[in-house]
Amino acid sequence: MSSPIQFYRSFQSLMREHGIRHALTSGMACVEYGIQQNTKDTDWIIHPEDLDKLVALLFEHERGLTGNNWRVSYRALFGAPFLAEYHRGGWTTHIAIHDEADSPEHHLDFFGHPPRVRIEEVFADACGGLASRGVVAQMKKTDRDKDWPFVNGLAMQVCLAGDSSGLLHLRELEILKQTWNHCDKSTRTTLALSRPLLNCLDNTPNSSLERLLLIERSIWECVNRERYRIYQHEWKEFYRRWQRDAVGEWPTAEPFHSQHQRVCEAVNRFALPPAPIAPESVRHALYQSGIARTVALTAATPVEIEKVAMPLETILP
Repeated sequence: MSSPIQFYRSFQSLMREHGIRHALTSGMACVEYGIQQNTKDTDWIIHPEDLDKLVALLFEHERGLTGNNWRVSYRALFGAPFLAEYHRGGWTTHIAIHDEADSPEHHLDFFGHPPRVRIEEVFADACGGLASRGVVAQMKKTDRDKDWPFVNGLAMQVCLAGDSSGLLHLRELEILKQTWNHCDKSTRTTLALSRPLLNCLDNTPNSSLERLLLIERSIWECVNRERYRIYQHEWKEFYRRWQRDAVGEWPTAEPFHSQHQRVCEAVNRFALPPAPIAPESVRHALYQSGIARTVALTAATPVEIEKVAMPLETILP
């Protein structure tokens, strides 16, 4: 019986053999970086151009053509199929794999345009199929409380290695100020473009800085929640249209090959939007909704928002 970490490593080897550009991220990446003990799921960033290779790998192993005979299935979560246009548009694909008769169900999530990260940055910084600490930290800036300790832990590792880019994610105030003090003017200017709060470190009392950190985190959380709602809404509307055509239970009990064909036909026929937040107007409205929610939750003043609000292209690249 393969454990989650054993399966992830064997699956990664298969992706390498098939020439699939990939980077491990999220919880299992935190395990590899030594700041998380275990996780059941694996999250992968896949280059959208290589999704056909990934689908071929899954078909091959489901049919037992390599000696393996996996059970592969889409999962009962909202998300798009393995189609490049949907992954470029920010959708995620969720699947489950049983690689052995007595193995646990391995859950895998795949991103082609990961939230809060540019795909070109992922593969420029990835090492050995592992997303960089900066990429993982950026993806961990969600609306889940459990993710934020990992943001800080990854940032501390980056800073301790002498890399000032950790300042983009660090949340320990004293270490944040100490690291900032060692940066030259050019580095400060560059980093503050993405994280305006850094400009406040030199002349703001600690009590006010703690509040600014809280407001900054709330913006990340609220914008992420607004982003999620858009994708969730589009999936629900699509699924209602699909159900009216008697789709029945999803996922079906069919082999993955048939599931994949079925859902690919459905997203075309019942118009699941490939890129719900691609228009600049949508992204701007999403961002403003997140800011408004932050103001409502934290009673932040316009001056405080101006001090910490990151650029649109940083939070919604």
